[in-house]
Amino acid sequence: MIHIYDCNETFLYEIIEDYKEAENNEVKDEIFNSFCSSIWASDNKRRTYMKTIHFKVRKDLLNTELGQVFDTWSGIEYRYYKSMTKDENWCAIIRQKINNIYTKYFDKEVILNKEYMDLLKKPKLIYFDWLSGIEMDADTVTDIIDDTIDKAEKLKQRFQMEKMTLSWNEYKKVVEGFLRRCFDNCKLIEEYEDKTQIVNNYDFITEDNFYVKYINRSLNAYFQNYQKDYYSVKRGHNNKYSRCKRCGGIIEKIGRNTQYCNDCKRIRRLETKRSWWKNNH
Repeated sequence: MIHIYDCNETFLYEIIEDYKEAENNEVKDEIFNSFCSSIWASDNKRRTYMKTIHFKVRKDLLNTELGQVFDTWSGIEYRYYKSMTKDENWCAIIRQKINNIYTKYFDKEVILNKEYMDLLKKPKLIYFDWLSGIEMDADTVTDIIDDTIDKAEKLKQRFQMEKMTLSWNEYKKVVEGFLRRCFDNCKLIEEYEDKTQIVNNYDFITEDNFYVKYINRSLNAYFQNYQKDYYSVKRGHNNKYSRCKRCGGIIEKIGRNTQYCNDCKRIRRLETKRSWWKNNH
């Protein structure tokens, strides 16, 4: 009977130990594939959903001109995501990290940057300013809110541009490559000179916590490097980076005037030349 390795109901430290002590690559492949199957089969799926910045206009103000303006903007929707799990098993925790990284770097529909969210909340804040006694007129408030929502939409588009493009299925393949590196590169706890000191330093409770922390930190680092490779910028701890003003890509900040990536620089020059030609001929 051929034994098929099963990660379900197995401690993570046991899986890592089995992988490290495996006789050959075939056995390692079997263990690692089972680990990945458990991760992707986890009930802790990546979920996004709509949330609403909501406020209710007082009934006695609903029929006023200002009340109607605020009522129009009393429910502003935005897309949110499940960012935490209550499950304490290694599989759910690692899967949560994988889900969150995809949302952070690749999901263009989930935009939660503070600057953007503050703009979405502004109609609600203005409404409560009005309730507190600040005098306002409907036309001015309408103009302010319209301008605010327009700025929010443009800001959302900018933040969307700053995210990379990768489908979930493509992402899974990249993740598996990084997880394999984690398995190959990690040390067993027994290899450290002072196991007790390591546990105390990082406030780990069990050996599984040690490996979960290691894998999640490694995934963070791998995707930071993936992002640099995606935009073809040099890696380096002392390197400084910024965003291209035109395409949103990451660029290496060499000086104060570094504003565009090389491709966008060329496009900007062409646009400037065309504009000059149009205005002078």
